[in-house]
Amino acid sequence: MDALLLNMGQLLVGFLCMLGPIGFLLALRQARDQREAALSLTVLRALNSPDLRGLFSVKVESRSIGKDKVVVDVWGCSREQLWGVMEKLPAKLPPHVQVEVNGLSDGRFKSAWTLTATRKLCSAAVCP
Repeated sequence: MDALLLNMGQLLVGFLCMLGPIGFLLALRQARDQREAALSLTVLRALNSPDLRGLFSVKVESRSIGKDKVVVDVWGCSREQLWGVMEKLPAKLPPHVQVEVNGLSDGRFKSAWTLTATRKLCSAAVCP
């Protein structure tokens, strides 16, 4: 009976050693997907205005290690709209998220802009 329990314990430890890394990777992937969904929802809520509807696309790049990145492409926009988007997004997103806004205007001359913002947390000793 003792040998049977010992063999069952060894079998259980073997299964945990084989399936443990797979479970860990699945948990990391699930956390990444949840972060991507939360970032997408935050960006879409921030850009939900009548003057921007149909003029932008959002791409969220979430990493397990490192900074997350949100890329917003805005078409047919003015510089004021682009700056408005650039002012809204970094304030609403967490500090570890890098925001990149790409704009393409439909003026007489085609022009493209790329703005990148990264917000950092300031400590109490540095900030006024």
